[in-house]
Amino acid sequence: MITIGIPKITKKNKRARLSCEIEMNNEIKELWFEVEDKYAGYLVKDRCDAFLIALLPIAMRNQKDLYCIAPVSEELLMNLRTQLIPALAKNGSNLYKTRISVDEIKKPIGNGGAVGTGLSRGINSMHVLSNFIDSEYKTLDVTHLLINDIGAYDLTGYSEGGKDAEEIKQNCINESRKLAEELDLDCLTITSNLVKDFPSKYSLDHIFNNLFPVFGLQKMFKMYYYASSGIPYEKFSLENCDRSDCANYELLITSALSTSNLRIILEGGEKDRLEKTADIVHYSLAQKYLHVCLTDSKNCNTCRKCMRTLLSLDALGRLDYFSQVFDTDYYKKNRKTYISFLEKSHQQGDKISEPIYQIFKQKGLLPNSAPEITEENINFDANINTSSLIIKNHTSGKILMKKQPNEIFPAVGVAKIMTALIALESGKTQLAINLPESFLEGISKATVYDIVNVLMISRSNDAANIIAEAVAGSIEDFVKLMNEKSKELKLKNTNFELPTGLGSNSQTTAEDTVKLMEYSFKNPHFCKIYKTLSYTITSNDSTKTINTVTPLLMPKSKYYVPECIAAKVGSIGKFGNVIAVAEKNANVYLAVLLGIKEEDKTQNKFKDAKALLDAAMNPYL
Repeated sequence: MITIGIPKITKKNKRARLSCEIEMNNEIKELWFEVEDKYAGYLVKDRCDAFLIALLPIAMRNQKDLYCIAPVSEELLMNLRTQLIPALAKNGSNLYKTRISVDEIKKPIGNGGAVGTGLSRGINSMHVLSNFIDSEYKTLDVTHLLINDIGAYDLTGYSEGGKDAEEIKQNCINESRKLAEELDLDCLTITSNLVKDFPSKYSLDHIFNNLFPVFGLQKMFKMYYYASSGIPYEKFSLENCDRSDCANYELLITSALSTSNLRIILEGGEKDRLEKTADIVHYSLAQKYLHVCLTDSKNCNTCRKCMRTLLSLDALGRLDYFSQVFDTDYYKKNRKTYISFLEKSHQQGDKISEPIYQIFKQKGLLPNSAPEITEENINFDANINTSSLIIKNHTSGKILMKKQPNEIFPAVGVAKIMTALIALESGKTQLAINLPESFLEGISKATVYDIVNVLMISRSNDAANIIAEAVAGSIEDFVKLMNEKSKELKLKNTNFELPTGLGSNSQTTAEDTVKLMEYSFKNPHFCKIYKTLSYTITSNDSTKTINTVTPLLMPKSKYYVPECIAAKVGSIGKFGNVIAVAEKNANVYLAVLLGIKEEDKTQNKFKDAKALLDAAMNPYL
């Protein structure tokens, strides 16, 4: 039997401690976690939910029942008794079907409405931040970050080679706090004796360990994003759960621990580690703060997690994006060693490394393998209506098709991309604008961010002009910003006369447009907006929804391209431009088509874009 006492709160040295006496094996120990004392008011002492979660895997592994002197939330208790414990005990031969003796408490706790997540700065952690900082779901954005010194830091090899483990740990925490400051979010630093003083297996039970303080702070959080460990839903398995990492069945755990008071969201669980790495390669804070290392406060390049991450970035063609946090030159010089590591991981059946291995195999980068797809297999149709084009595999960096890439054409479509980018970089995205009555029926006021969404989804010239005046004060001054940005990006043949791209002096080339797009990809807000197909604006109790009208993105259109995730179209006279982005097999494709000849109702813009994208992504068809 393990007995859980009554929680209490104490304060010392500007820290608040939630603790509880635990009796196990005829010995009484104190189990605790600490947080900055300004958060003491959020600690929960009227029930022992947190301590029950922390000790449950210990009880099941040690064939113990649990007796709780303080009550437990009724919903949580039901979830544990009817879902989690039976499932784990059934599938783990060494896991005991622990019985919990306790009085349930029906009264809800109530919370402060905060949304939290852990801040480890790894791939999974960065994936949460990239998706839920300033997201389209405003009430669900992360508001508080937790640095959990619960056990993860003690699993590393920081003490190897005479290193000062405590100093390295503190350096890691300090870097995380810098990131929190840059995000301007509250950051809680949690310390605990759970793994140190109790027979907890952090490597197997990390979800229980890391949610221990979250449930101890239930008065604060309404929701907590638990960063999925990189094993996607389709790999869910309870087989041998007594000996396997709980990442294999974290979907069950997060579901069972969620209650109406505190919802635990498994963020990124639908994707594997490589897919999540692909999602964050353009996230500037990941490029600056990513830390995956097991041996040092800086990424060492040679531990298994560093090697796996470098191989992922190589597979995605994004090594150089992360030169701030990795020694990418070292990787390039020793690439054969890394590939040998990858092959060994494949032989050992490593689930996380397998998608990386498959890309290396596909590209012919493994010993004795040949690429399955080569650019020479792509058939180029010389009779297309597009005057100038570049189609590029953005992931590998290779040009798949090109035609007159430096010919000059009107900048319609392209100018609106530049307009959106400048607006997003202006720092004025939340500036409220009074809108003309004729612009959006029933909507009198919106933010710059709202109008940027309208601009990118629709073909509205008015949206471009409204943004220009809001950001720069006048269209003329905004155009100056556009042309200054063109010079900064070394767009040698690009000039803008109006934010709309109209005007005889608005011009660009396919090569310049590719440069602009690849720069834009580094802005996570741009990437999110560019992929948005529908956006709703609310003002004075009126709502207006803008939906895409681009056939490439519409499933019922004969020009629909399922892999296409974004497209911007512009027309002037009998010519049109298309800038499109598609994703397939962890590869991102960028297509720039300029000067597309149009006759009445021919739809050549979309016909050419579909045909060329299909050819680029399916070279054998």
